[in-house]
Amino acid sequence: MFVRYCLPIISLISLGAAAQTPAQLVAELKKQFPGEKAVYLEQRQNLTVEIRNDSVQVLAKHHSDMLHLDEQSGYYANDRVHSSHFSRLQKLEASTMVPSANADRYKTVRVTDFHEKFATQEGIFFDDSRATSFTFPAVMPGARTVTDYTVRHPDARLVQPFYVGSYVPVKHAELTITAPKTVKLGYKIFQGEKANIQFSKQAKGDQIIYRWTADNLPSPPRDSDGPQASYYLPHIVYYIEEATVNGQPRKLLAGVPELYTMYADFVRRIEHPDKPESGLQHRVDSLTAGAANEEEKVRRIYYWVQDNVRYIAFEQGLRGFIPHDAGLVYSRRYGDCKDMANLTYEMMRLAGVKTAYLTWVGTRDLPYHYAELATPGVDNHMIATYEPRPGEYVFLDATSKHTPYGLPSSMIQGKDGLLALNSKDCRVVSIPAMDKARSGADDASVLTLDGTDLRGKGKLSFSGYAKVMRSYGLDGLDRTQEPKYVKQLLERGNNKFFVDNYQVNNLSSREKPLSIDYEYRLQDYVQRLDDELYVNLSLERPYATDLIDSTTRRLPRYNEYAYTDHTRTELVIPAGYEVSYLPPTAEMRGDALGFQLRYERRGDRIIQHRELYVNYLLMPAKQFSGWNSVVGKLGSAYREVVILKKKKV
Repeated sequence: MFVRYCLPIISLISLGAAAQTPAQLVAELKKQFPGEKAVYLEQRQNLTVEIRNDSVQVLAKHHSDMLHLDEQSGYYANDRVHSSHFSRLQKLEASTMVPSANADRYKTVRVTDFHEKFATQEGIFFDDSRATSFTFPAVMPGARTVTDYTVRHPDARLVQPFYVGSYVPVKHAELTITAPKTVKLGYKIFQGEKANIQFSKQAKGDQIIYRWTADNLPSPPRDSDGPQASYYLPHIVYYIEEATVNGQPRKLLAGVPELYTMYADFVRRIEHPDKPESGLQHRVDSLTAGAANEEEKVRRIYYWVQDNVRYIAFEQGLRGFIPHDAGLVYSRRYGDCKDMANLTYEMMRLAGVKTAYLTWVGTRDLPYHYAELATPGVDNHMIATYEPRPGEYVFLDATSKHTPYGLPSSMIQGKDGLLALNSKDCRVVSIPAMDKARSGADDASVLTLDGTDLRGKGKLSFSGYAKVMRSYGLDGLDRTQEPKYVKQLLERGNNKFFVDNYQVNNLSSREKPLSIDYEYRLQDYVQRLDDELYVNLSLERPYATDLIDSTTRRLPRYNEYAYTDHTRTELVIPAGYEVSYLPPTAEMRGDALGFQLRYERRGDRIIQHRELYVNYLLMPAKQFSGWNSVVGKLGSAYREVVILKKKKV
């Protein structure tokens, strides 16, 4: 399947490692990186930029050498190499260097069993990416697993970043790019402050050699709720700005205009059928008939695509970049993000909308913005955009099924949109992060006492992103699954919580809050002591113990969306009792977290009002102490109880 090749052993070993016995090497690395299961002695990529006929290509040679330090490092015995239309695997060799009985030298055991299959990803029905998987033999403490493979990139614009750091410590990382002098290379280093990356540039004949090196990089943090690795692992993004091809200078990725030229070419390549889909115009006409204004037309089109086109990613070669014809997507009723964006865009155009644009966007998985980096690595998603008034934008992501008109999908908040104004011109606009008031839950209930049990009746409503997420959770559940999910949404108090009745409303109405009318029982919740009843009206206590250990946590904390929750809980004072104690108002408002908890007596009822907000998308370490201060006061406020005392006769 692949051409096997053998490299001299000396080329597989860094000079420092070659001068040591296996036992000495293990002892040194265990001391340097205590508690680690494995260490990369070397992570290296050697790239050569080539001008071939009318194309600029890259030949990339990858080399890795991992030293195993612990019995549990067998987890790393399984490995894989990815390839696709844009990264064509040419050679692959892997081997284990097993220490001898007295641990003074190595014996090489080569991998002979490679398995190639399509590499499916969550949310993608099919693409042409392949994974060649293999297992290193004889992995044990002191062993080294070495991989060498060569990949050809037929389009130099589509190469991947080089990650200096990895999931285990890296003793030495090195990236070398050799390019003709007629090639102008650009690069950006991200998270570079976390690695002492050295750079050199050397002319050699008609070539220039660029080299980046870094040594002794620790393993990355493993904090929960952290962002994607590109937010914290040091990495180098390199790209070719210009190259001379057939004697003519050609701009590749010199900036946003060149990136858009590439994308506009993809749009021009959409294969339109000889006979257009006649039903599409008819559908648009029927959808927009009677609409009061243009914005209402766009709203109806957007909702129709959300409701009637199923998201299925099917990517092969350039199909990863080129949308299908809108008529074809309409007739099939399925497509990926590009297809759904193009269908939404074309339907708006057929409705006479002049300010509709195809739009490329990077989701929050990617930390980049077009102003700092203009390569295909900046974006990974496509939507449509409508401009109802100059400078005002509505971002239409039809893949987000339950997202209402006017609300960008949560995964693109705070990112950039690259708008296709026409075949030559584009515009970069900012997609705002939604204010915390746009999303959240509102819960209003009335409680009555039944001995030591509580009975509650009320309505729980969700708006904004909170509604979107819960709608996804409820969508498609059967009669057995739905009650379980609803119980999770309503659960409060203790493990003796029972939902007696509920009704879900507005699941399919995007512009109305999703609401649940409910009745529940909470057994053995009220404490009785002599002639007093103790009732804690904080039946649910979000973030009560959510303290962040700022001494150990190193990553910022990721959050899907900002929101504000409101809770109104009314307790009917039972006959024969009077209020002995009402807790005081508690309040604290921080940058990332805040709340107010107050009580009032109104007639025969005690009312607890609670407002709680979470206001961050990515919380930096400097906000941890403020977060903890609010959590501490919030936890104390939750512990307050209402005391009812039996009236004296």
